[in-house]
Amino acid sequence: MSDMPEQIDDLIYAPDPDYPYPFPVPQPPHFWMTEQTGKLSVAVERYFSGERLSPDDLRLLRSYLHQYVARAMIAEGADRQALLRKIETLKSNRDVERFADELSEAGIEPF
Repeated sequence: MSDMPEQIDDLIYAPDPDYPYPFPVPQPPHFWMTEQTGKLSVAVERYFSGERLSPDDLRLLRSYLHQYVARAMIAEGADRQALLRKIETLKSNRDVERFADELSEAGIEPF
């Protein structure tokens, strides 16, 4: 992984050498806590606390989840492309929660 920050959409991720992605993948996913603008952490905290997510929160979470699912190690037999397509359908806290459960079943833990 590069030592340089990476911008994805309007989020900027900085690598954290103290918390590297634990699996050998071509391009490791970024964890939400390494995002530098602070916008993603606000959206994630709202999600964790059960507050209603705004359209912008959902947009940021979808962007984060897309890069994570695209790059993360995935369980054998899981359909990465189907998971990536599903990200665009997330419209509420409950949708994100169900999707996180589905990701967990595929061996992906973005939160």
